[in-house]
Order: sequence, then structure tokens, then C-alpha cells
Amino acid sequence: MSMRAIGAAVVGGAVAATVWGAAWAAGPPDFGVNDFMAHKEAFGFHGGQSATLNGAAIYYETYGAGPPVLVLHGGTAFIETMHYQIEALAKDRLVIAPDSRGHGRSGDGPGPLHYHQMGEDMVALMDRLHVARADVVGWSDGGVIGLDLAIHHPDRVRRLVLMGANYDVAGLSGDGAQPAADAPAVAIQRDMYRRLSPTPDQWPVFYGKVVQMWRTEPHDTPAELARIRAPVLVIAGEHDAIRREHTDALAKTIPNAKEVIIPAATHFAPLTHPQAVDAAILAFLN
Repeated sequence: MSMRAIGAAVVGGAVAATVWGAAWAAGPPDFGVNDFMAHKEAFGFHGGQSATLNGAAIYYETYGAGPPVLVLHGGTAFIETMHYQIEALAKDRLVIAPDSRGHGRSGDGPGPLHYHQMGEDMVALMDRLHVARADVVGWSDGGVIGLDLAIHHPDRVRRLVLMGANYDVAGLSGDGAQPAADAPAVAIQRDMYRRLSPTPDQWPVFYGKVVQMWRTEPHDTPAELARIRAPVLVIAGEHDAIRREHTDALAKTIPNAKEVIIPAATHFAPLTHPQAVDAAILAFLN
């Protein structure tokens, strides 16, 4: 869930849209996103490529050099919403930053979207780049994908950072209602989709797929979480779109997981509180 917080929040998931829209009401997407887009070379940007993976053209960028880390954005979002984390990690790591299937500059395939499918896309991307094992940092839907990787491909994940992620649909706050594809509440996501997507006229179809996924997934079981072998850091905002008791249960169920709650932050902590978030990530990965 990322811009999933749409009825309530946006780059992160289900509670994100309203907050995202309100934060950017005075102009185009900010939080340093546009500036990062214009100055990627300052952060060791190697360029972007598209690769056909599992039937979809997946766009990805790489930055820096060192141990590999896979950085995964939230629902209806795109690579650059993770720019603070990319900037911090690229100083001494190889950052692999994809646009998830159907998101950003990536293409989509036929049928519905599923977190597990997007996880399999990431395995295929790692194979393409000859990366046997990587750290994974995921925000919201990106965190859900990270959980899927840790559950189904434990040998591919060294350490896992989850930010504002849920393991079950019951973890979302609110009633789960989402605005329509043409609603003002999702104008930012809609405009960025049209700006970046290879199929800019497909926003209503894409958005419908994402909302359906939020309503029906994920459903990771406590037994699956308890089998995760990778060390895990669970990060959430004090006022996150994910219910606090759900976040606590996630951290408690995964063996030896650590939990960090960012004071005064919402589901947008990676963008609004990057110093605290990045410090926690770097301390954990190092």
C-alpha cells in the first residue's frame, strides 16, 4: 500500500492520497523529487534501462557501487519518491531502483496486479543483474513486495527494511474506501503517471488494478512471517496509515525483528523525515 493511503495518504498506500495531495496543493510534486530528477548524476547515477521480465517491460535505474541494495517504492508511486533513501544508500552501495510493474516507466501485463508477481519480477531483475543476494528496502507496497521476497526467496534477501508496510489487508487504517480515478485526491499520482508511463492514457485501468490489489492483498500468515530468516527492520510513522497494533504484530512475529517508530511522522516518513528514517536504515544495514 503506498499511495494506497489515498483516501487518507498516497506515495505509501491506502492513507496516502489525501495527505500527498494536500502537501503538494501549491504546485507540482516536491519533497525534493523534481530536483532529484534533474540532478541524478550527483548521486552516482549509471542510467536507466528497461528489461522484459515475466512478460512486462520493467524499468530500473542503478546508482553507486558496493554491496547491492534493492530499493522499492510504494503503490501508484515511482522510483524518485525513494530519492532520499537512494541518495543515502548510494554513497557506499550499489542501489538497484526499479519502477514496479505498471508503475512509473514500467509496462504492465495482462490481468490483475499481485504483490507476488511483482516480487517475482524483482527476482528476475536480480538474475538479470547477476545479483545473487541483496539487502531490500521497501516503502509501503514496496515493503509488501519485500516481505514476499523474504518469504518465498529467503536466499535472495540479506537484510530487509520495511517502511509503512502491512502483511494483511486488515492492517490498513480507515474503511478502505478509495477515491475515483478522476478525483482531485489522486491528481498528483494521475499527473505523474501520465508524465512517466509508456501508456499514459491507461491511468484508469492501472489505478483500478492497484485499488483492487489493495482491497484483496496481502495475506501473509503468522506462520510465514515466523519462517523469515533475514534480519528485519520495521519502520513506521507515529501516525502511520498502517495501524500501530498491526505494525507491532509484524515486528513481534518475525524472529528477532527490530521496530522503529518515527515520532510525529505519518505514512510519508521516508519523504518528510528522511534524516531519521535514513539513519535507522543505515545503522541496521551496516
